[in-house]
Amino acid sequence: GPAEVRVAIKALNSLSSRLKAAMETRMRRIAAAGHDLRTPITRMRLRAEFVENEEDRAMWLKDIDELDRIADSAIQLVREESRKSTPEPLRLDVLISELVEELKQLSYDVTLVRVTAGTVRADRTGLSRAFRNLLINAATHGKRARVSVRSMPSEMIVVIDDDGPGIPPEMIGQVFEPFFRASRARTKEFDGAGLGLTIAHEIVQRAGGNITIENGRERGLIQVVRLP
Repeated sequence: GPAEVRVAIKALNSLSSRLKAAMETRMRRIAAAGHDLRTPITRMRLRAEFVENEEDRAMWLKDIDELDRIADSAIQLVREESRKSTPEPLRLDVLISELVEELKQLSYDVTLVRVTAGTVRADRTGLSRAFRNLLINAATHGKRARVSVRSMPSEMIVVIDDDGPGIPPEMIGQVFEPFFRASRARTKEFDGAGLGLTIAHEIVQRAGGNITIENGRERGLIQVVRLP
């Protein structure tokens, strides 16, 4: 093509390469930080065990556990963004039904409201992790989770709603950002590093789908997953 087109293509290719390199560097740094945290966390845990006051020891161990979860979640996020999965045909209705039963046994308030049979192509381990994160998010922050699975001509739709306080409208666009918290005051009430939705979003996108989250009309959140 014309010289101007060739110059533009060369510039775009160069930009793409630099962006890819920058993303890979960022991921390596996050993974390295997560791994490097493991050693001092272990040392802190050992020292905390020798704190004589039981109340102080419990508080130290609780904070150390939170640091441990953050490190593990950061490493898990990097793995999900960099891993090469092998998609396979999956009965999504069966997968969701099994997850609901599993979480019920762990005392989460999760109810399967409606389910229709349908198949998607995705990595089983990754997709299970994604829906487990979404369901636990609804059952903890939203008090209880109700899930339905619908089969459409070209896609499968999973809807998860809850009875929680929802998210301020001005913050709804930030829900998939790492370490996002809708309310810092409520952070202490729940375990977790704030990466569950980020990891779920990455997995669903890699499977060719998408997640949308919105506030319910009266209360709670509605999480909608669409998979081809």
